[in-house]
Amino acid sequence: MASEQTPERRSPAPRTVVAAGMVIPLILVLVVTLARQGTKPTRRPTVVATTSSPSPTGTTTVTPSASPGDTLSPSESPSSTAPVAAPTGSASEGAPASSLGPPAAGDPVPAVSTIVYVNGPATIQVYGAADAGKPGTRLPGHNSIDQPSAFLVLDQQPGWFHVLLPVKPNGSSGWLKASDVQVATTNHYLRVTVSQFRIDDYVDGTWQAGYRVAVGKPSTPTPTGLYYILASQAVSQAPYTPGIFALSGFAPQPIPGFLGATLGLHGWTDSSVIGTRASNGCIRLASKDMDPLLHSLLLGTPVDIVA
Repeated sequence: MASEQTPERRSPAPRTVVAAGMVIPLILVLVVTLARQGTKPTRRPTVVATTSSPSPTGTTTVTPSASPGDTLSPSESPSSTAPVAAPTGSASEGAPASSLGPPAAGDPVPAVSTIVYVNGPATIQVYGAADAGKPGTRLPGHNSIDQPSAFLVLDQQPGWFHVLLPVKPNGSSGWLKASDVQVATTNHYLRVTVSQFRIDDYVDGTWQAGYRVAVGKPSTPTPTGLYYILASQAVSQAPYTPGIFALSGFAPQPIPGFLGATLGLHGWTDSSVIGTRASNGCIRLASKDMDPLLHSLLLGTPVDIVA
């Protein structure tokens, strides 16, 4: 195996980055496209929800035409009014499951994480601090496939939510007015351990299942940090079957000749790469292992990537 590159260390605290002109490069590419363009907060999401959320709705199915290589662009735009539940779709019959036993004891995970999302407006104002007089920037209210923009909550103050932002640099954060968003919760929490080539699914803070994964090559390592599911698509064609989660972060190194990369978690029909450093920064699961996750997770679900 080629020499491995040590993944980035977590940054000590979330950054607040709300410079004017930032936009979510919300494309479901898992490495790069020619047309579009990659620190981890140490604190865990705070449970702050006090209202129940509408029933999650909305699906998208795409058929990629690109050759294998972690590159995919969305082609359909469904309508949605709440955090999007897992898309419908079938796992590939050719990719065997690679389930694992419980991981060694590590940092605890929250039993419930809070998500806030935009339901209707075309944009959302982001502030540099709670009670700030003027917003620092605006972000789209929907992603490029018309799913509601969701944000993982880090903290709150009366009338305000401190959230992760899906902008560069990784770990950027900002404040949203509570009156501008709706609130949902999720009891799922995903943790990817890069050095062990595994992903673990926790429900209500308790380990449920673990799977082997492929991670980034030494030249394009998978970045550590706390992220969340930004968009979700079902995919009916290899190699991405059964689907893709686009995450809120970016690959640490741009590919020469390109502008950057959106980090992703997706199915992969070629199970021979599982357990290796093979991707351009994304996390690949055998198709049958991705299938249960794709059908159970909301937009905004935390994805914690550790060394």
